Amino acid sequence: MDNLTSWLDGVYSLLDHALFFGGLPGFKRSGSGYIARCPCETHEDKHPSFYMPAGRPYGFCFACGFKQSWWDVLESRGLRGWQVVEELAKMAGVAPPPRSHSGEVEGEAGEVKDDGREREDWWETRRRAVWEPEGADVLDYLRSRGYSDDLIQRMDVGARPVSEAGVPAGLKLPGGPEYRLLVPFRSRGGRLVAVAGRRLDGGEPRYMYPPGMGRALLGQHVLRRDAVPVVVEGLMDAIVLEAAGVQGVVALGGAQASGGQIEVLRQYQRVVLALDADDAGRAGTERLVRALVRSGVKTYVAEWVGGAKDPDELFRTAGASPIREAIENATAGHKWLIRRLAPGPGATDQERDESLEKALDFCEVLARRSPAAAEDAVREMAAVYRLTVEALGEEVQRLARKRAEEEEKKRWQDALLAAQRAVVEGKIEKAREMVRKVEETRPVLLPIPADPEFLLRAAAETKDGLDTPWYGLNRLMRIDRGGMTVVGAATSVGKTTFLLNVFLHALRNSDGTVVYWSGEIAGPLLVARLLGVLVGMSVGDVLRLLRSDGEEMDELEAMQKELATLFGERVYILDRSESTDELCSFVRGLAHEREVAAVFIDYLQMLPPPAREGRYATREQEVTAVAKTLHEIARDFNAAVVTAAQLSRSNHRYAERPSLTDLRESGGIEQYATSVIGLWNASMARGAEVFSSGAVPAAPPSGWYWTPRDKDIPEAEAAMAMAASWGKTLLEVSILKSRWHGNVGKTVPLMLDGASGRITDLPDVPGSCGFCEGSGDVGDVVVSLGSLGATGGSKKRGGR
Repeated sequence: MDNLTSWLDGVYSLLDHALFFGGLPGFKRSGSGYIARCPCETHEDKHPSFYMPAGRPYGFCFACGFKQSWWDVLESRGLRGWQVVEELAKMAGVAPPPRSHSGEVEGEAGEVKDDGREREDWWETRRRAVWEPEGADVLDYLRSRGYSDDLIQRMDVGARPVSEAGVPAGLKLPGGPEYRLLVPFRSRGGRLVAVAGRRLDGGEPRYMYPPGMGRALLGQHVLRRDAVPVVVEGLMDAIVLEAAGVQGVVALGGAQASGGQIEVLRQYQRVVLALDADDAGRAGTERLVRALVRSGVKTYVAEWVGGAKDPDELFRTAGASPIREAIENATAGHKWLIRRLAPGPGATDQERDESLEKALDFCEVLARRSPAAAEDAVREMAAVYRLTVEALGEEVQRLARKRAEEEEKKRWQDALLAAQRAVVEGKIEKAREMVRKVEETRPVLLPIPADPEFLLRAAAETKDGLDTPWYGLNRLMRIDRGGMTVVGAATSVGKTTFLLNVFLHALRNSDGTVVYWSGEIAGPLLVARLLGVLVGMSVGDVLRLLRSDGEEMDELEAMQKELATLFGERVYILDRSESTDELCSFVRGLAHEREVAAVFIDYLQMLPPPAREGRYATREQEVTAVAKTLHEIARDFNAAVVTAAQLSRSNHRYAERPSLTDLRESGGIEQYATSVIGLWNASMARGAEVFSSGAVPAAPPSGWYWTPRDKDIPEAEAAMAMAASWGKTLLEVSILKSRWHGNVGKTVPLMLDGASGRITDLPDVPGSCGFCEGSGDVGDVVVSLGSLGATGGSKKRGGR
């Protein structure tokens, strides 16, 4: 059924309502769709009430509720099953899909028809619900934005049902019940494939996208092959403008277009960009102009009049007419970009030259696809920079020759290197063929050549990564944004504690939103542990003080205030078993509204894998799919993803320092990780052995770090003794992988207070703890240290 459904999506995008309903009385254009008298035999429609929305293969009557699809029209002409498919192919001028056994294809055709009807019938109940008591809040919200009832009736929005019962198979309601307003995502053939949700209570994130739809182009079903897409940012912008009769409006869902959205837009000859009139909107417009120009697409930029921020604001204040005028009078994208690159008033000579170089570079790229547009851009440059067209034209030609020479040189270098390898291998004829191909072929322009100037500028604007709370570790690595950092450790070593310390440090030193997903600890207890780290006491003591009404509560007040200040309104703790798809959708919704600085996962193997057809063959495939999705979250939103990961049970006795191969299902985790660090509770593993040997707590002259060579490392034994002198546990942090910073194999010792969960740099001078002086029983010392590391509590023998 999927193959036939996909085929129908393509065919429906080639057809129009006029082919099916053009013979109805009163058939005429209405807004972006059509209207006619209702074809229902029992309805005497004196006024046109049958509406055919753009991009959807059906029409419905506002008055009697009658609905008829294109498929229904062909069946009314005596066609059935596969005959309908063949007739649609003939009307669209394409070949029908491959046909196997007649009985199977007849059933498949009927199944596709019934599935589409079920989804549309359900959606119509959601649209009607806006006008019923269950959708009163949705209707009040739309009216509060200044939309008339007539416009709301034409808007393709619905009200969320109280229960998910009755939702067709394959559809899923987005987020929780607070996402009351539903917005449909449709395939290019108009088929309902998913719904997004919008909150009405002012909470964040405002939108919740269905899994896989965060990168879709809302409204692409209204686009026909000769259409001119009008690209806006907001989903509601597109919904409102389509209802107001503005044709071809599609929405990105944010200021930055995804790769998939750009691929859709590349299919059209001309595109109008109508993004918001703020810094993010202008940056997104520049990116789209550059990307589409490289594919030969002509771009135009609509600019909003009257100080309006976005098309919805302009529509609510002045109606649809100024929006249509802005679209009709849109500036050519290459002119708009030249003006954007122009130096501002008072610019220095260096700033002016830098601006001119960027403009020339753009014109050279433009000339490869559209010489006429490049000539127009040069004339615009002449006016902006007060230079002659001839001089600028010569500069563009010089730059083009230089680029061509560089590309030719690179082609020859690559070919000669490959030919040299072939000669060494004794494949002389193959080497001759390689050289011959270089001589016979000319450089081919890639569909999307990389623009180093644009990419470097984007890199310069990229936010720095996160420091860790520890000076010793910061000397060797950092937590990079745009990548996934994995913290691997065995059970009870301190993965969660390590993450909580980094989490608090991130709150203190970054301004963006931070998300913490916990698969083991509920939100309230997680916050109690954070408070324990801040105040330096066990979570049990924190809970006891929180429950008390006495003066002891004063001890926590200062730290509670600090924690509340750190949280502000930018921390999201997720302690439910969201799937990876739901987590990705949640982060995507947040990223559309605000900057996401970091996402913490505790821990990776507990996160349910993304949904897919059929079951995963192995557990390793599931974990790899989770790691891949977390990597994509980091990359797509330039966030730092920090995830704990469980070590293999083969290392459960903690006898050896961790390695990459100790990660459970490690292949996929290692592949997608930017950095991997391993934790080892050295005191738990080797405490008795080290203390019986009489290790001395002395810091090395070069500072606390080493590269493990074997089990017996003098620096490590000295570090363990140093931690013991302070009554703490030694936590070794090893860099197992570091894509950008090197130092792989080096280890930094940290000091863990197991009771409070506070981790600090290892001091250079010994503490005054008595059992490091040789007094007392060695067994007591080891049990005490093991208890601190494992349970954060009792110092009694056997406490672990």
